[in-house]
Amino acid sequence: MIKLIKMKVKGNLYILCIAGVCLFMSEVYSQRGVDDGSQYGHGEDSIRCLTNISLYREYARQKLYKDALPYWRLAYKECPGASKNIYIDGVKMYKYYIEKEKDENVRSALIDTLMQIYDQRIEYYKDKCNVRGRQGVDLLRYRRNDDIEYIVQGYDYLMESMTMCKNKTSGAVLATLISASITLCQNEKVDGEQVFEDYLASIDILNNQIMKSSKKDNLINLKESITENFTSKPICSCDILIPVLNERMENDPYDVENLKIITAVLKKSNCSDSELFFKASKNLHDSLPSAESAENIAVMAFIKDKYNEAIKYYNKAVELEIDSLKKSIYYLGLAKSNYKLKNHQKARNYALKAFRLNNNWGEPYLLIGQIYAESKDDLVAAEECIPQAAYWIAVDKFVEAKKVDPNVETEANKLIATYSKYYPSKEDAFFCSINEGDTYKIGSWINETTSARFE
Repeated sequence: MIKLIKMKVKGNLYILCIAGVCLFMSEVYSQRGVDDGSQYGHGEDSIRCLTNISLYREYARQKLYKDALPYWRLAYKECPGASKNIYIDGVKMYKYYIEKEKDENVRSALIDTLMQIYDQRIEYYKDKCNVRGRQGVDLLRYRRNDDIEYIVQGYDYLMESMTMCKNKTSGAVLATLISASITLCQNEKVDGEQVFEDYLASIDILNNQIMKSSKKDNLINLKESITENFTSKPICSCDILIPVLNERMENDPYDVENLKIITAVLKKSNCSDSELFFKASKNLHDSLPSAESAENIAVMAFIKDKYNEAIKYYNKAVELEIDSLKKSIYYLGLAKSNYKLKNHQKARNYALKAFRLNNNWGEPYLLIGQIYAESKDDLVAAEECIPQAAYWIAVDKFVEAKKVDPNVETEANKLIATYSKYYPSKEDAFFCSINEGDTYKIGSWINETTSARFE
């Protein structure tokens, strides 16, 4: 009896044990991946997960996103660790719907879901360096016109990405970071110094990438674009820029890439009258002579009234430059430098060279007019019958300037009003047998024809 009971007990225990195991195994093989941390879940749930992934991916491959989404949502919710593709495809589909959606409330909800997809991808697959960058770029792409706090959030994502990725930070992250930084500065969320630090960090990363890349053109273009964006608005004052850049130059005074950054930033931030700009330009020209570095030195020399030095470096710029429009700017620099030295004929000739290379530019004619207006004494010395005829020919050039270039019309009109007051009188012209409207040939080095008109 006891054995039987024992057997029964044993039997009952055995049966119970089997039932327990079955129950346990049933629970195990019916769990979802999101519940037990497995890739696909177990039992029927794992089969459902694989089925949903297979179905949504097939629809998504054909861009049938409306059909794909119900299956994708189940996979995203029930087996989030099954495949990284769930997140890659999810981002693709939600961006598609965000860009099509017109209802702002619906669009906002879609953007929120997109951000959640990025967060969940980080939770299950790490790679925060890359994913935070993509998340920041997309947040600022889709919420750039929304509340400023979204810009702050996007900026933080991008900073997190750059801090983690370092020299592997993507170009899209760097470009978007600078734009966000500028926007935040304009809204008083960060100061100008922070924008400058962000800019320098981005440029250092790009310089590192350029140095190691076999395909440099896109990176160089991106660097120029970021610099243009940074310097296109008065974000940082010279007081902020100069000390930081000065320290940067002292650390490596002849590093070409560093010097290019320093001179570009100072020039576009209207700090080119600083001693640092002059030193950096000279070091850059010594290390890597170029038309641009020569022009930088020439500009600084001109500002310091060192006109002979300016002429020297403008000539170097002309020699090194192949672009005709840039060369025209250097010729005008030569014209202005000679004008300051009272070399009137040379100044006129260089201004004409500038105009011939860019015949839609009125500034060369404005300068020639001023040169002629100040050449009355040259005509006196040459015993010209009517030295005041210099004002006739000067005004002719001002008129010509606004005819070829509407951008200089205001300045040209001011000069016309100023110098027409100094026309010769009829009495002066009488002794030279000149009547109003007569053609008059001015001699000396000017050697041009004009028409007589009086006060």
